[in-house]
Amino acid sequence: MTPAPRRGEAGQTLVFVSIFMVVCLCFVGVVIDGGMFFFERRDMQGTADAAALAAVRELPKQPGQASTVANDYVTSKNSAASALVRSVTFTDANRSVEVVVHKKGSAGFSGVLGLAPPDISARAVARVQMMGPRPGMLPMAFMRDTYTIGENYEVKFDGTTTAASEHGPIAPDVMPDCSGATGAADFRSLIAGAAHGGVDACPTPIAETLDLEPGQMAGPTRQGFDERLGSSTDSYSDVFGTDPASGFQTIEKPTSPRIGIVPIIENLNGTTAWPNGRKEIRILGYMLVYIGKVDSSGYPAYTNNGKSVWVTPVRPILPADFTDGEFVDYSDNLTSPVAFRLVE
Repeated sequence: MTPAPRRGEAGQTLVFVSIFMVVCLCFVGVVIDGGMFFFERRDMQGTADAAALAAVRELPKQPGQASTVANDYVTSKNSAASALVRSVTFTDANRSVEVVVHKKGSAGFSGVLGLAPPDISARAVARVQMMGPRPGMLPMAFMRDTYTIGENYEVKFDGTTTAASEHGPIAPDVMPDCSGATGAADFRSLIAGAAHGGVDACPTPIAETLDLEPGQMAGPTRQGFDERLGSSTDSYSDVFGTDPASGFQTIEKPTSPRIGIVPIIENLNGTTAWPNGRKEIRILGYMLVYIGKVDSSGYPAYTNNGKSVWVTPVRPILPADFTDGEFVDYSDNLTSPVAFRLVE
């Protein structure tokens, strides 16, 4: 005898299939909405980063203008992102800016269910800083407040540096073990630098001391710059340009051997007269120089067979990828290279 079919099985299957379809649709909706949120969040972070970097270029002197720039960047220059500025906040004596942006996310599948779209926000913090200690300084230094950016200066290496010079040779520590430089061979190698067959000077922290080099170093100077520069005829305008917004220089050729790092110094008693003999001096900061006399044919680094070296102090904006070494707080009192950096 054939058993009678159970009534209602077809209806139960339909219910299970319907529930399964709803679950699948919800799952697909979550994936779609999650993907949309991810991409919108990423775009918002890019907007916040760019607005903070645009604003920080006005700091620390013009926070009001920095706020205007941030708002203008978000609402006008990057209007495709449909973002709004929630806040622009300045800290650390206007050397740091925090920009928070937000927008209503796309409704997507959640809109079908009557759910409100999510609020998407992003935050970025940028700082204006200066170049701190880095390996590879040249064995020469400038007393603070005794030079002008963009002018040529003759640094003497013939043992005649006096209080009237205000710039001259020093004896930085030598990598890799940061032992003190001794003699002509170390001096020549420090000028050449590790990238050109010599050695790099150790990155000496700001506020620490170094010794002056009072000896006759014309020969090692000539040899070191011959090794470093080779046949380079990079002109000042090949290596440095000018940023129209800030007036600072820009580094157009960061690999040029004519870019040198030199410390800005003062005497231990706070004065700026160049002391006689192998005395200690205090490092206040670092600056970049163009190696060579800017207006000379062939752009030679030295004259008088190495007795003098011509350099031009510059104050550039560091490239975004110039990350090797430390950064320090911005100060109006020093001419160290400036960095506008995202820090958060």
